[in-house]
Amino acid sequence: MKTALFLAMLVGLVLMMLTRPSRPSQRRGCVDAVLPAYNEQLCIAASVEGLLSHPMIDRVIVVNDGSTDGTRAELDLLARRHGTRLVAIHQANTGKGGALMRGIGHVRTEAVFLTDADTLIPHDLGLAHLLGEIERGADAVGGIPSSNLVGAGLLPHIRATVKLPMIALRRTFQQMLGGAPFIVSGACGMFRVSALRATGFCDRTKVEDLDLSWTLVARGYRVRHSNRCVVFPQECNNVADEWRRWRRWIVGYAVCMRLHWPLLSSRFGLFSILPMFLVVAVGIMAYLTGLAVAATTHFPVALIAFLFPLLWVAIVSLIGAFSAWHHRCAALIPLAPFALFYVLLSYTIWAVHGLAGLLTGREPKRDKPTRYAPQEARNVVD
Repeated sequence: MKTALFLAMLVGLVLMMLTRPSRPSQRRGCVDAVLPAYNEQLCIAASVEGLLSHPMIDRVIVVNDGSTDGTRAELDLLARRHGTRLVAIHQANTGKGGALMRGIGHVRTEAVFLTDADTLIPHDLGLAHLLGEIERGADAVGGIPSSNLVGAGLLPHIRATVKLPMIALRRTFQQMLGGAPFIVSGACGMFRVSALRATGFCDRTKVEDLDLSWTLVARGYRVRHSNRCVVFPQECNNVADEWRRWRRWIVGYAVCMRLHWPLLSSRFGLFSILPMFLVVAVGIMAYLTGLAVAATTHFPVALIAFLFPLLWVAIVSLIGAFSAWHHRCAALIPLAPFALFYVLLSYTIWAVHGLAGLLTGREPKRDKPTRYAPQEARNVVD
């Protein structure tokens, strides 16, 4: 059933992209970019340089949110080099939401692009497609955060095997059925500045981008998704960092369901918010049942057959082939079946932390993943 649903979604996505072409904006140099930065010494130069050389970007505004490493020195050096096109703001730590709002206060354009300090933006038409959606009436539009694999280890490569196609599928159908995508990612979002200033980020959760996205929907703003804009944030290189990041995402999702409970019965709630939770609930039950059955039969063989059914392996390998083409990395094809790790990781975190967050509204401290290979990653933007 799940496989048939996925294939139907895939066919629908292809048909929609063929029948509803996206038109990029023809304007250039008309968007400011805002980056919050906390201890981003290793990444900030590559990200800022890439944005400043992008034809869509007028100015880059970086808010150093109380960094304790060399971020301040890096920003000051960049500011001397680029003059008024780079606005470097140093402040005591307020949290990501506070840093974003400080930066938005300095924006002079009608639309602003928000991204993260570890994210590289290709010099293609992606941002023009986001701005095109704003010009057609959207108040917020998100792109796809793919994976920066330059200098990355094994886990980021496994994550990249299915990440881009699955985000495209989910958010496209959330927009079609629920009226808006589940989230405008903090790594890749363009907003009408007036909407941001009227609504605002806050730090009441550790997932400020999800909280803002749902707030915009609740207040009647038009939130859209574009598959034509793909950016490249860094991934987590070890299991401990990955666990903490997914714990923050999952518990934040649960807390946002508490905060935005009136949305749950709306079209957006029924088709964009709740299906993600229901899929996890059904998935946990299915895996527990399957593991119990495998344990009572020929355990090693039955376990492998349960975890890696041939049809599922074939489908994820096809997805991996697309991702391999996207990343120009053939190794993603044989790694694709091991994306099961992320399914099991998310289900485990939901069972251990997510349900508690849903019941109590409490979240863990914000994580800070270990950064990797920032300078070598500059070629991603070319």
